[in-house]
Amino acid sequence: GVQQVPPHLKGLEASPSSHLSPPDLPLPPNITVTPEKTEYLIGDTVSLRCVAPWTKEKIQGFQFSGTSGWAVDVRTTKRTYTYRFNITGPKDGGAHACTYTVINRLRRPLRSQESRSIILSVRDHPPQPTLTFNSSTSVVIEGQTLVFLCKAPAGDAERRFRFYKEKVKVINVNELILRENEAQLQVVEINQNFSGNFTCGYEEKTEGRWIPSYPSQAVQVLVKEPASAPTLGADPPTRVVSENYPLRLTCEASRDEFGLRFRFYRNGVEIPPGQGGSKTKNVGNFSEILFPRSPGKFGGTFSCGVEENVGGTWVPSPRSEGVDVTVKARSQLIPLVAGCAAGAAALFLGFLLVVCLCRRWRGEWWGQGTENGSGTGKATATPRRRR
Repeated sequence: GVQQVPPHLKGLEASPSSHLSPPDLPLPPNITVTPEKTEYLIGDTVSLRCVAPWTKEKIQGFQFSGTSGWAVDVRTTKRTYTYRFNITGPKDGGAHACTYTVINRLRRPLRSQESRSIILSVRDHPPQPTLTFNSSTSVVIEGQTLVFLCKAPAGDAERRFRFYKEKVKVINVNELILRENEAQLQVVEINQNFSGNFTCGYEEKTEGRWIPSYPSQAVQVLVKEPASAPTLGADPPTRVVSENYPLRLTCEASRDEFGLRFRFYRNGVEIPPGQGGSKTKNVGNFSEILFPRSPGKFGGTFSCGVEENVGGTWVPSPRSEGVDVTVKARSQLIPLVAGCAAGAAALFLGFLLVVCLCRRWRGEWWGQGTENGSGTGKATATPRRRR
């Protein structure tokens, strides 16, 4: 667009003429515009031609200005000057006029009356599109697939879309899908080089020229490295447990920045919820699975994995290192020994009972024989010791 007067063009300012009435100032110049259009497009080249009337004073230069605030001074001794500029946006529209400067009899510069105004109507840029991508958060993880969607307002003009990172056009992408009024950019397995602010825009074909839209609002993307593998622990620490005894496995994630879910594996196969009467508990970046009664032959190599909920997408981390757990079957010798001991004890107690009964029976029989005698016919009293 047209900017303020460059330094090399300065120094042409005419003397203040506010004390002079318009009739005392040089006559206004004539201004014309080429091409003449009811509406100018962005990218049009406009020529403003300013022609000073005949005067006996020497012409020193011309001045061009617009209502948007720009002004240009040009040094020349010719009576005609054409100023050209490109339309870059609505700020180049509005009223435009010119003046010229002469050297008066006192050899001082004197600016003329202003020309009539030329009104330029400039068509604005197409409205900005909206940019979204497939994540509810600006933080994503390396290796994810990002899908950007640039959607323009409804319209019938032919369009072409562009995506930008830090205002630089994105190239060498995996896939660009164009549809009516929208485009989709898919980036597979992103890396940390994709961190930054993304925008998009489109161009409309008008009168054979591609007119760029306003850019979309920026979308920030922060690509973080994947989480490291979690840590798996076992209780008992010896990693040897008897059948029907408790076994506890713990899994600790390397970070707690996103929503987490845990998975436990035995010999590479995920352990389904409730298998072997197991119970699972999650707290923060920690999870445990408890087998109150370890099933027989349930030993093997155990591991765990963590998945992070990153913007609605579950991103897995590497699995933990494997932990070998041995489940020992209960020994059959212990019940046998216990049964034998119980049988022996019962047999011994029975023997003691028989002995006691026999002694009591013999004692009662001997006492009766003494009382009856063997030939005297007389009863003999057996004295009893007082206690």
